[in-house]
Amino acid sequence: MENEDKHFLFQPLLPHFNPSSYEINQQNDYNNSKFFIPNNNNIIHRILLILFVAIISIWANYEASKTFDIHIVNDTKDSLAGRRFTLFYVSNDKASRILLNTSSFVEQILYPNGNNDNIDIKNKKIIKSVTLRLARQNLDTITTITADEKNINSYVIEISPMLLEDENFNNMAIVGAIQRAMARVWLWDGRSKASPRLLDGMVEYIAELAGFHRERLSGGVGESPECEDGRELWWDNKDPTHVARLLHYCEKYDKGFIQRLNEAMKDTWHDRMVGDVLGLKATKLCGLYNATYL
Repeated sequence: MENEDKHFLFQPLLPHFNPSSYEINQQNDYNNSKFFIPNNNNIIHRILLILFVAIISIWANYEASKTFDIHIVNDTKDSLAGRRFTLFYVSNDKASRILLNTSSFVEQILYPNGNNDNIDIKNKKIIKSVTLRLARQNLDTITTITADEKNINSYVIEISPMLLEDENFNNMAIVGAIQRAMARVWLWDGRSKASPRLLDGMVEYIAELAGFHRERLSGGVGESPECEDGRELWWDNKDPTHVARLLHYCEKYDKGFIQRLNEAMKDTWHDRMVGDVLGLKATKLCGLYNATYL
């Protein structure tokens, strides 16, 4: 017992301190800590690299989304309409985005990818380029669409400056006008033999699906929305909104009708084409339509 007490009394109150060992341990801790202390420059470089990759990815997706080349032309830069066009649609590339978005909407309606087994995607119209031009002076219509004589499968859409001259000009009016123009660009026309009235109605049909509605005319041509019995060419002398109304009925009656009608107009046109595609004679169609809507 006495020996045990003596042994206890001789134990140091604090562990033995070795200065050299402490310095070595401290140096090792410092060296190890360097692997865990982030370098500000490295963080900044990593963030910039991530942003760069993201920008490249966005740009690549944007370029990949283009199914045709886009050219924006302002022929009246010094006018009020021209300055607004540059400020609101050219400087920020908004005009190009509108063209791409409206085109994509039309393509999904006329050329759905695998949504309908009866539609042959090989019959899709080829569009190589679209030029959107603000005209030098007001046009007779809001927009005009012409084929570019110098470049095959290329089209020029001219916008009338009057759309931008109003003090409270409406951006949706611009988008709606381009939506209708792109619909006309993508539609086949039976090698320029299809009825302009029917094509205008198909354009209006697509525009209405996109949310751009026009008021129906009251008086004059197209006054009555009735489908006249006994008339094979029921779209003749009708306002586009009335033609579109009946096209909506045809699509509801037989889903995929609009796509098949467009496909049928690729290389030819004849007056019985609408009835043949629908599988319903005009007299029968008009009777069903009038009974439903009138």
